[in-house]
Amino acid sequence: MFTRADQLLIETNEDQFPLHALEFHWDEFEPHLECYDISEKETAEFDLEDVRFSVSKKRTCIGQWDGDEYTPCPKQTAVDRFGQCAECAGESFIPFQECIFEPKCDGEKCNLDFCRREHVLYVAFYDTRMKIGMSSSRRVDKRLIEQGADAYFIIGKFGTRKNARRKENEISARLGIPQSYRQETLLRNLERPVDEHGIEGRYEALKITIGEAYQLNPEPLKWLKGYPIDLPLKGTPKLLESWGSHKGELVGIKGKWLVFESEGLKALSLADMPSRFLARTVA
Repeated sequence: MFTRADQLLIETNEDQFPLHALEFHWDEFEPHLECYDISEKETAEFDLEDVRFSVSKKRTCIGQWDGDEYTPCPKQTAVDRFGQCAECAGESFIPFQECIFEPKCDGEKCNLDFCRREHVLYVAFYDTRMKIGMSSSRRVDKRLIEQGADAYFIIGKFGTRKNARRKENEISARLGIPQSYRQETLLRNLERPVDEHGIEGRYEALKITIGEAYQLNPEPLKWLKGYPIDLPLKGTPKLLESWGSHKGELVGIKGKWLVFESEGLKALSLADMPSRFLARTVA
């Protein structure tokens, strides 16, 4: 398999990278990447406007928080898909990680509040592409901003995560609404203006269909405007592997994607940064 020269260099030097990425999140429409400065032993904000940095291949547990107090993982446990090891996640750790995507119980087996919590079903719009999904009621706005949606509406509320997932599968299959898209597919939307009239038309038709077929009362359409990016872009950004060296001029950020100009438009998934190590590069 071909490996880029910058990636070969990173594999040699990544143990010296000074910043450990802990969390990427949005505060309304302001993106933040929080890191742990290993030498200073304190958390710090990573400047996302300065696209001159390298990202490690290796991934290590992000540690844990007790309120605002952060503690690095004592064992520096290697992780993969999920950012925390079982020890650092503590009581919030889900023993069967696949339950995050396909819940197996209503909390009676795992005794987790996460599974017993009220969830909502939503339909999100990426331009006129529709996607059905579910989220804890307390963070649906944040989740859809994290995903870079242009608008969404809530279909209904369900008492447990498993019940919401069951209804999601049912509606998705019956109405042909996808549950996910490839990142490359959604990145193509960025080179055209958001079709607000088209979104409104699809919402109105779907609201009637869902109401009649499932006796649900969908909520009003909610717009998500304010991402720090000017659309449409002049082309479709090319999605890059996270690990490697990246340099260019920031174009903007929408959802998980940091878009920059470097001999064409490029995109990085900021959601893939936590648990990796970062280093600033100079000109």
